[in-house]
Amino acid sequence: MKQNILGKSAIILMLVTFIGLLNLSCRQSKETETHDTIELNEANISAFATSIVKAVHQGDASQLNNAIDKDYIKSLVTENSIVYSGFDVEGGEAYFEKCLHLGNQAVQTVNNGGDFTFVKYYTLDNEHHVIFRSYDNFALNFWDFEVDTVGGELRLHDGFLYNAGCLLSKSVQYGMLYNLMLQTNPDSEVQWLQKAEEQTINGKHAEALRILTEHRTGLEEYPIYWQLFIANLYKTAPSLFIQELNALEESGLNQRYLLLHRLLYYTNNGQVAETEQTIDQLIPHTGDDPIYLLFYGKAAMLSGKYADALTVLQTAEEVLPLLWDLWYAELQCYKHLNDTAGYKKCLSKGKEAYGMSDSELKNLKVD
Repeated sequence: MKQNILGKSAIILMLVTFIGLLNLSCRQSKETETHDTIELNEANISAFATSIVKAVHQGDASQLNNAIDKDYIKSLVTENSIVYSGFDVEGGEAYFEKCLHLGNQAVQTVNNGGDFTFVKYYTLDNEHHVIFRSYDNFALNFWDFEVDTVGGELRLHDGFLYNAGCLLSKSVQYGMLYNLMLQTNPDSEVQWLQKAEEQTINGKHAEALRILTEHRTGLEEYPIYWQLFIANLYKTAPSLFIQELNALEESGLNQRYLLLHRLLYYTNNGQVAETEQTIDQLIPHTGDDPIYLLFYGKAAMLSGKYADALTVLQTAEEVLPLLWDLWYAELQCYKHLNDTAGYKKCLSKGKEAYGMSDSELKNLKVD
């Protein structure tokens, strides 16, 4: 009997010791977890964003892809019951994942000769934000992400996409909804969105704009609707483009989205003062990105102010990679200024930067 009691006491002692060790281990684990949590501040977040950009320029898309908080985005996307059920449809999960592969998009931009960079950190309402900028062949875009910690690591939460005019979560949600409705209810209003998209691809811009205008009420929640509307508006009525953009802003379309379209319009039409004014309106949102020098220089060049344009473009070259568009615009300026020495020097610079042969340089057409 005494031995039995001693045996039970030993077991109890072992259990108490084990529980004590377990609790100590948990406390140590929690302490380590707390210790390892990255503090949300400008230095840490800027380093995080810079690391993502570096990886992209090295051809690594995974760091940006993995930085996006997929669970958080999914929680927002699935607030729509149809989209929620769409994850059970074949290809639904894959489509969702593909929408969040922004790293792949960034790497492709760089590989195409464009640029991807981190341009701004800021705080708003106690939330931390980073802005990335992509540029490829005068296609300009900004991604404004909120940053937070998940599991002790920094992650990109939802973000505003300038060229979509909406949050990433909304872009994904309505992209999935569009595809699901085409599969499950093709006779619904989305049929008109599909038809407008087809007409746009076929170059029938007036017809596409007519369809979009007539069916605006049922389709305007889809981000792709406004992308198609603005593209077809420009092709159909360029002289009324700015007037129509102003009307869209009054109706509630996001100002940052419309400013981006204004910048592209004014630049390509050589309207220097308007280009500068639009840049000044964008800078408070995006920061003073040196890419704006390229747009201002291009506008000046198209307006015939070649000396002014060349000065601005050369300044841009000091702070930007030698983008093809930048180099080619400089060539155009030298040609119009009849500066043979400058033209030849600029050609040699491009030859070295792009690995062009003498025959390629000779056949290069400069307007």
